[in-house]
Parts: sequence; structure tokens; C-alpha cells
Amino acid sequence: MDQINVLIADDHPLLRQGLTRLLELESDINVVGQAGSGDETLTMVETMEPDVVLLDINMPGMNGIETARILRERHPDVCVLALTIHDDESYVSEMIRAGASGYLLKDAEPSKVIQAIRRVSLGESVYPSPLMERVMEHYHQMEVEYGKIQNAATIDELQLTGRELEVLQCIAEGMSNKEIARTLFISEKTVKNHVTNVLRKLEVEDRTQAAVYAVSKGIVSFDK
Repeated sequence: MDQINVLIADDHPLLRQGLTRLLELESDINVVGQAGSGDETLTMVETMEPDVVLLDINMPGMNGIETARILRERHPDVCVLALTIHDDESYVSEMIRAGASGYLLKDAEPSKVIQAIRRVSLGESVYPSPLMERVMEHYHQMEVEYGKIQNAATIDELQLTGRELEVLQCIAEGMSNKEIARTLFISEKTVKNHVTNVLRKLEVEDRTQAAVYAVSKGIVSFDK
């Protein structure tokens, strides 16, 4: 089983240590380091090359949102999973724009954190449905950032196939690749190919942005 190298970035040493002990119980997860600030996170990513950065938003100096944005620019292969106390849709929206692959609250069950790390390491997105629902409802606040999608194309103009629409609907419902494969009776490899095509046609960077785009423009529905 491939190891998932994780860097924990949080300004509370006790929380970092607790997460480290939790994650190191998993045979497929390896904690490569702990950072207490955004600047320290960027430095440690350079040398430790983690697959996933578990990132708090509130940190001294550079906050988690700006850190995530820089990580996306410098290290696009590194997945960012936000772990924070903030349940406000504005923070979720900012982390989506910054390129985070997932967003969890600190009161999440330990099993959920472990599952989320595994999912984002596979290129999937993890955002709790209640938070995403509020993001969808406040999407107009994001349209300035995504100016290109204000003139949303029709399904025909986007040239989405029927299967790609089905995959996009599953993405909007928060399904993993494995769940999509099981639902549509296709292989996970085929799912990955469809996801790649969907992102390219929608001109977005990740699954979460694809879901926000598609739901806000009525291409697919959001299952509350």
C-alpha cells in the first residue's frame, strides 16, 4: 500500500501532536512534519515533499488561505485539506478559490479526517454537504472571482457527453471516484478519465469548482 505523506500545519502544538498520534496509527499514512505557521509550512513543503497538507486557517503571520494559494502556485501536486473551527461559507469559498481539495471542521470524527486525507490524496474533493449548500446559496459572491463563468455556456456548447453529465452530477453530490464507479457501473479508471474531461471542458481547476459552476448554472442539481 502506498504511503500518504502528511504535513500538519496548525499553531496549537497540542493539536498537532494529537493529530500526529492519531494518523500514525494508520499503516498507509506517514506524518512527515509539523508546522506552526504559514511561512513554516511553505518552507517544510520544499524539503519534506508531502502529498497532503492538513492546514488550519488561523495561524500567525500568513494565514491558511494565503498559504493554500501559494502552495497551489508553487506545488500544484500537493493537496491541501483545511481543518478549522470556521463553519462560515465565506471561509469555505475562499479555500475553494485558493485551491484546497477539502474542508473539515475540527469537531469532525477522527475517522472522517482519515478518510478525507485518503480521498484528497487520490485527487478527490471533500466538503461537508451543509457547508457546500451555503456556498451554493451565496454563489453570487464568487462570480466576480470566476468572471469567465458569468456567461455560462449551455450543455451543448460545453460539449458534455451524457456520461460526463452523470459524472458531474455525482461530483456535485460529493461522491468519491469509487462511489461514482459503483453507481454508474464503470471502472474507477474510466471515472478519472471522465473527471479530467469535465474539468477541461468547464475550464476549472478541481472537482469542487466544477460542482459550484455546474450547480450555480443549473447544469446539474445539488442534492441537499
